[in-house]
Amino acid sequence: MKKPFLICLSILCLGIVNHSHAQSKTAGTQELKQPKLVIGVVIDQMRHDYIYRYWNKYGNGGFKKLVSEGYFFRNAHYNYMPTYTGPGHASIYSGTTPATHGIVSNDWFVKETGKMTYCTDDETVKTVGSKSKAGLMSPKNLLVTTIGDELKLATNQQAKVFAISLKDRSSILPAGHSANGAFWFDGSVGKFITSTHYMSQLPAWLNEFNDKQLAKTYLLNGWNTLYPIETYTESIIDDNKYERSPNKKSTPTFPYDYKQQLEKNNFDIIKSTPAGNTLTKDAAIACIKAEQLGKGKQTDMLCISFSATDYVGHYYAPRSIEVEDTYLRLDKDIEELISYLNSYIGKENYVLFLTADHGGADNPIFSKDLKIPAGYISDDDISSRIKSFCYSQFKDSLVLMVTNQQIFLNEGKIKNLNLNKNQVEESIADYLITIDGIAEAYPSQLLRNGNFTDISTKYLIQKGFNHKRSGNVAYNYNPAWIDYYSSPTGTTHGSPYPYDTHVPILFYGAGIHKGFSVRKIHTVDIAPTISMMLHISFPNGTTGEPLPEVIK
Repeated sequence: MKKPFLICLSILCLGIVNHSHAQSKTAGTQELKQPKLVIGVVIDQMRHDYIYRYWNKYGNGGFKKLVSEGYFFRNAHYNYMPTYTGPGHASIYSGTTPATHGIVSNDWFVKETGKMTYCTDDETVKTVGSKSKAGLMSPKNLLVTTIGDELKLATNQQAKVFAISLKDRSSILPAGHSANGAFWFDGSVGKFITSTHYMSQLPAWLNEFNDKQLAKTYLLNGWNTLYPIETYTESIIDDNKYERSPNKKSTPTFPYDYKQQLEKNNFDIIKSTPAGNTLTKDAAIACIKAEQLGKGKQTDMLCISFSATDYVGHYYAPRSIEVEDTYLRLDKDIEELISYLNSYIGKENYVLFLTADHGGADNPIFSKDLKIPAGYISDDDISSRIKSFCYSQFKDSLVLMVTNQQIFLNEGKIKNLNLNKNQVEESIADYLITIDGIAEAYPSQLLRNGNFTDISTKYLIQKGFNHKRSGNVAYNYNPAWIDYYSSPTGTTHGSPYPYDTHVPILFYGAGIHKGFSVRKIHTVDIAPTISMMLHISFPNGTTGEPLPEVIK
């Protein structure tokens, strides 16, 4: 009786082993399958709540399609401050924070030179596509690799990587160091340009695109609401005191006319209209088609950043009809992009992710009119106060620069005066929190050596603090307080609070199942997630984690 039983048991075990081996082989084969094209979409200054606020007016093929057919992370945040465009784009595509990638702001103070620098400035390169200085740009200040860099390395430079945006930094920083091309808009000529970091001349397809003069065509049409203005019930009235117009008209109200700017060949005005997003979409589709992205043996990548939303937000603030109309029109641009991709390569062959580089605050006067605590603060005023404080305490101003909510001190003078640098920083930090509107302040020693958790603003400040590029003291405003510029209208961003950190993250396309999650994740998780999908190395500074919900 035992022998037949043992024979049957052996056959059963062999079958299980073979079935397990077949399953493993199948799983391994499926795991090696990867999309032919990755599309990264970043919407500048898109607050998370814009998905819901305008939901009933969106069409079915844009934002709604991404939400209903893709995977939506509803509780995604930036895990650092300052929440600006340069750091945002660098963080999305590198998978780490300014503390590591080095893009600590759009502009920052360079201690070695005593001057400010722009995040993508590079005087060693030349403009390609115009005679202006708008092309003296490169990613040299970015200290790490991006998804695109790693894709190029993994494919022995065979993959194609491109980036397109109205803003130079929103194209260059996503593209990374070794991309085939990064293109941005030069308002002085109304064309997309690049720099010699990427190429010596524009590709033929981009010259043809520029020759169409679409910027001029769109601006000649002006800007009026897409639907009857009385239906924009998600926004406050058109004529209000919280907005300002970039075209200098008497009131920031519809309709807008740009013929005066065109007479002066000022095409920059398109950046603060929805047509700027449409122009970006047009250029992106032209790039996909001409470069045959996704049609080769290797996975390709295109980074698209829609920047007009940021300009509109800065001028008109989040509750305006202008912002609402911009998103309703952007929804149609995204629908056209998705429709083109689905017909060009098929949904099963590409992955698209969509997020934002930061959010935006409500206009403080608007908030105060609703009896919500808010206010304005000025770096110039803070600088003056700190200098006076230092004179009274240390017989010298000691301050070199106040910028990006950081104070840079003259460490040479501190040493010559036989002062203790740590004590000076602590004294200034203690004084800063006595200023109305400042919530907290920290000396550099604490930010270098402290170990904070991600539930504190100290942690977010620390993750935006780079040991070489940041200042001696960092401080943070109260919630709903913003920098005061030339006018108390419009808005800005940069804080560690949810209105600036909370952004949408959506994945759509090949292998992405429908669903959503409300667990807290961070934008630095996008890069390792895409890298896992492509079976390539993480960008070399990555601190984010892959998102298992979208990796099968």
